[in-house]
Amino acid sequence: MAQATRSRASVRSPPLLLAKLHPPARRDQTVVRERLVESLRASARVKLTVVAAPAGCGKTTLLGTWRDAEKTLPVGWLTLDEGDNDPVVLWLHVMEALRRVRPELCEAVPAVGSASRVVDVVVRRLLNELAEQDDVVLILDDFHRLSNGPARDSVAWLIEHAPPTFHVVLGTRSEPSLPLATMRAHGELLELRAAELSFTAGEADALLNGRLGLGLERADVDRLVERIEGWPAGIYLAGLSLGGVADRRAFVSSFGGTSRHVVDFLVGEVLDAHDPETQSLMLRSSILDRLSGSLCDAVLESDCSAQLLSQLARTNLFLLPLDDTGDWYRFHQLFVQLLRIELQHREPGLAQTLHRRASAWYRSRGLVDEAVRHAQQAGAYAEACELIAEAWLGTASTGRHTTVLAWLNGFPSELSRTDPSLLLIRAWMSSLAGDREEAAAAIAPLEGAAWPDDRPVPDGSGSLEASLTTLRAAFSWGDVESARANAVRALELVPPDSPMRAAATWSLAIACYYSGDVDTADGWFDEAARVATRTERWVVTASALAFRSLIAGERGRSDEQGWLAEEAEELARERGLEEIPGEVHVALGVALEAQGDLDAAMPNLERGVTVLQPGQPLDLALALIHQARVLRAAGRAEGAAAALHEAVATIDSCPDAGTLRRRLDALEQAPQKQGRETDLSGRELVVLRMLKGPLSERDIGRELYLSHNTIHTHTKSIYRKLGVSSRVQAVRRAVTLGLL
Repeated sequence: MAQATRSRASVRSPPLLLAKLHPPARRDQTVVRERLVESLRASARVKLTVVAAPAGCGKTTLLGTWRDAEKTLPVGWLTLDEGDNDPVVLWLHVMEALRRVRPELCEAVPAVGSASRVVDVVVRRLLNELAEQDDVVLILDDFHRLSNGPARDSVAWLIEHAPPTFHVVLGTRSEPSLPLATMRAHGELLELRAAELSFTAGEADALLNGRLGLGLERADVDRLVERIEGWPAGIYLAGLSLGGVADRRAFVSSFGGTSRHVVDFLVGEVLDAHDPETQSLMLRSSILDRLSGSLCDAVLESDCSAQLLSQLARTNLFLLPLDDTGDWYRFHQLFVQLLRIELQHREPGLAQTLHRRASAWYRSRGLVDEAVRHAQQAGAYAEACELIAEAWLGTASTGRHTTVLAWLNGFPSELSRTDPSLLLIRAWMSSLAGDREEAAAAIAPLEGAAWPDDRPVPDGSGSLEASLTTLRAAFSWGDVESARANAVRALELVPPDSPMRAAATWSLAIACYYSGDVDTADGWFDEAARVATRTERWVVTASALAFRSLIAGERGRSDEQGWLAEEAEELARERGLEEIPGEVHVALGVALEAQGDLDAAMPNLERGVTVLQPGQPLDLALALIHQARVLRAAGRAEGAAAALHEAVATIDSCPDAGTLRRRLDALEQAPQKQGRETDLSGRELVVLRMLKGPLSERDIGRELYLSHNTIHTHTKSIYRKLGVSSRVQAVRRAVTLGLL
């Protein structure tokens, strides 16, 4: 039995953008709006606070001011962007934002490894930990950047199930897609809208006269506020314009508060007030979401951007520092939109060149996501395709399917649906995501097509036929006979040194396993683990070890079974994959069952089933069969019946389920144990069985995705019903009664 040798290289994770983790630094000109800050202090008494208003209303400034002034609560901060539509990216940043204000909070929460596991594991564990902590607040600014999808859904789930100690604050331009009416009715919601964020005459006076020293008469301030309707950005703009006006009263009388008027003054009085070099920096760097000296130097082909940015940040209200060191900045969102329009007006077509330079800068630093997006905005689709071809396998290996699919969707539809490389990557990613229809739609145009001679196949398989054959073998959608035939052919086509060789080898192993040819399957799984380790395809290695564990158990080799399951789990943890391969959890559960530890087996099998839900039906059916058997052995007849019912439906959906139907029939015909009658509830029985082991109440809660308080309540109820006063007495009494 060969043991897979593992190198210490780690799976790449999406990089954290640290500038997103704190608000822009407060400016000297900022007016502290005490009435609104006082309103936000009530956030600690509600589940959700929504600060919703259009651009230029001062949402970010207000939230940053409140965060700086808050002395009693730890407040985490995250500014969202389009990249956070990938749940893995989003939750990596959320966890870091919370870790910075509650370092102990995230220690027990598993790594963010897979989009499919964000809610099921990461968010559930996080909520359990939050329930044991004192109050903490999380601000999610620019929430409108999250489109409807898994990332936004995960935040909605978090808010819905948040304990009383956790409070979420959203800054958004649009109405969030959340059950606000229900929360409002339950007193769980605090709202600040555009009307509340409008400047009062007193606040405008504090800005214009107190901060900017304009010396306006109060009547002129009142008139200006009325004309601009209290719009904070408009008042800032008017204040900037007034600084260079001799007859300020006449200016106020003529100032028209319309958007067009504000734009004219912004261009004429703010932009044109700077020297040509600074104007060029402002206009040309407007294509960037975040600015640094090095990045702007690359985009503008200059060497003094850092100095100009520092000077500009001190004099321009619309350039906001993003850190304490002056390395990163961003323009106010309203201002940057106007700069982009003006750039197109003054230098038509230059934006594409600037985006191309930005892409090259990000690419040189390994920041693939930004490099791809700027290449696409530049219309440099060939470069974007090249970037994706280099990065998609590594990105997919961390569970970031959404990110890769977002890259693909960033191309014009006529290209993304016709380019062979993009179609092939889409076919793989859709299959990995469990989207069979989308995968088939991507494969269809490739059928019988000739691959371009000047372009390598992006998965390294050597040919289009090899790639599609491997894909069909790995994702057979319940057809064992087809999977085996395709796997045999794939091994003939895929070169031995290809990164796809591991997938082809694993596919033949899995087809043999479900065909009932267990000895042959074990040999191919052993080979798959070797090849996958050599090419660092760690998901395949972990899966192969897990199936070898299942085979060892079927052969009655319990020691080998346990060792292989532990090896698969250890590998998964080392590589950050513990929430990706569901078969690893299944193998652990079955190995623990073989050791007689049903209490520990059940949560592992439950996790395995959950992970495998959106994937291949054969793997899901196998997991459900094992789960049903363990649930039945534990006396949980209702849960076992539900698992069996789902297994039957899953197998019925398969064109050729191999030996799974025979396994299912054998389990259904096996005699069932009759559980002893007891007044303990089902959940209490589960907790009782786990009390027999070494886990603390807090650890038991983590295993069952329940809070420590809930487990403690169950434990006290168990003691009362059994007439005991300690854990040891409870276990002894349960053994006497036949409950354990």
